[in-house]
Amino acid sequence: MTTTSPVTTGSGLSATTASSVEAYQENYELFLSVLTAQLQNQNPLDPTDTSEMTSQLINYAQVEQQILSNQYLENLVLATSNDSAMVAIDMVGMEVTYNASDIPYENGDTLNWAFTVPDDVSSLTAQVVNSDGTVIYSKDLDTTAGDATFSWSGLTSSGSTASDGEYSLTLVAKDSDGESVTITPETTSTVTKVDWSSGSAKLTMANGATVSLSDIVSATQASGS
Repeated sequence: MTTTSPVTTGSGLSATTASSVEAYQENYELFLSVLTAQLQNQNPLDPTDTSEMTSQLINYAQVEQQILSNQYLENLVLATSNDSAMVAIDMVGMEVTYNASDIPYENGDTLNWAFTVPDDVSSLTAQVVNSDGTVIYSKDLDTTAGDATFSWSGLTSSGSTASDGEYSLTLVAKDSDGESVTITPETTSTVTKVDWSSGSAKLTMANGATVSLSDIVSATQASGS
């Protein structure tokens, strides 16, 4: 499995922030050395005007605060990323229900979705959509409120078998006033691995789908585990 992660130093900072901290420290130390030398060698009868030096000190303090803020944010993001990684790893082998977008289909497969029909739905149509956005199959469904399922065996509305590829389910629902009702289809599969190649944790499912952690609805131990 390929993984990618930001380049960090031993302190957990990114290389960019670590470089900024080092450059700031070097410049600040040089500034203090120059300031000390000027104060030590000033003419007592014509003392150095320290207003500009004071302004420089204030500027350095502001830069320091910005760098410290960047450090804090980077550490916070790193901690959050690590937490997400642990959650994702713990899900390997679990049976997960998730908001289903595209599901891979191969000839002979049956794709299954689950959803909840709200009250006051007067019409409900299931539309299977291919990767081009074309509806290849549709069917009117029961509008009884409650949990429901829909299965598609790969047949198109013309009776032919759909080609292999990714398909999604759109549920077109309207209430008694003719207003659209949003129903989100879900599906269930087992997590086989975690992939970080995109920069964030993605779950690879046994059905071939790739799922973000934000799309997970529930997770349980797989049967027989």
